[in-house]
Amino acid sequence: MSHNERIVAKYLLNYKGNIHTLTANDIAKDTFVSASTVIRLSKKLGCNGWLDLREKIEKEKTYLELSYDDVDSNYPFTQQDSIQKIASMISTLLSETILETERLFQHDNLIKAIQYLSLANSIYIFAMSHSSSMTYDFKYKMKTLYKRAHIINNRDDFIYILNTLTKNDCCIFISYSGESFNNLYITKYLKTRHYPCISITKYSDNTLVQVTDAHLYIPNKEERFDKIANYVSNQSIHYILDVLYSGIFNKNYQTNIIKTNSYYENNRNLYKNK
Repeated sequence: MSHNERIVAKYLLNYKGNIHTLTANDIAKDTFVSASTVIRLSKKLGCNGWLDLREKIEKEKTYLELSYDDVDSNYPFTQQDSIQKIASMISTLLSETILETERLFQHDNLIKAIQYLSLANSIYIFAMSHSSSMTYDFKYKMKTLYKRAHIINNRDDFIYILNTLTKNDCCIFISYSGESFNNLYITKYLKTRHYPCISITKYSDNTLVQVTDAHLYIPNKEERFDKIANYVSNQSIHYILDVLYSGIFNKNYQTNIIKTNSYYENNRNLYKNK
């Protein structure tokens, strides 16, 4: 950054007022630089201009203000804690994870994701390791609506499956970092695709967000390796998938009640006859 751009950056980091009403001219007046300096800084930070940067700063400040710190997401209990205290700490952590995930929902992205999934003939969920384990309940729920959902967790199948999809399919990519699939050279396929894609990643500007159509976020609380377990990401992913299922169900509520009742009744009769 230039000297003047650093002045603007420091001003924005320390700004305590209502940033939603802050203009480039306001910043220029307060920092004794030109409004064009504000624009240049915005573009250096990967934004289209000041209004774009302002929106991202506002979202980030809102996220930080609402973020919880009651329980350490990576080490929620110690060796000295009793099992009763451990149970309480995990309960608090999981409850607060759901609340924070709900705050990260962006209305337009959530509506788009539900619309894509509702219209899709088949849903393909790309996930690896622990993220993959969270998707099986969603697949089962889709089955009760007689809707096909496929879990793709074998890296060797990723490129093959992507090349067989049609415009009537929909993909969900789950990656906490948002960079896992980039290492497998998948993102170049996503740039030229003709089917809708949804990303579930931590709250950040990552590669997967840049090449998908609808973005849903996991609280950015976990370290990649330095932790006891994936408490936050697992809970958040499961909650997001439950919300997506509920949104799909709600679009044809009465019809889907008939479908789910039919599914459970057919299964009950099947086991009864055995």
